Amino acid sequence: MLSQDDQARFREIERNLAQEDPRFARALSEGRPRRPTGDVSWWAVTVFALSLLSIAVAVVALSFSLLLFGVVLIGAAMLLRRRHVHRGQRLSPRREQPPGAAAAS
Repeated sequence: MLSQDDQARFREIERNLAQEDPRFARALSEGRPRRPTGDVSWWAVTVFALSLLSIAVAVVALSFSLLLFGVVLIGAAMLLRRRHVHRGQRLSPRREQPPGAAAAS
């Protein structure tokens, strides 16, 4: 059993969540939370898979140029993923810190 203070905190968290993201809050209350849309960078995953395939073929065929191509593709996949992550951070709203959070840091 939670204390009344803890229950009040949970109710406040629930209200804030419902205000910030009502769709996610509704999904949680129904017991079916989903991953946020746009969470996966499909371009990066595809390029990474192609790079692994290229490296595997290069090892079998003993081709240095194909191996180098695979390494370059891995770098491209990393850049695509980084760009995707930074774009998501830039598009997401900044969350305000609760009072006293700056003092605790």
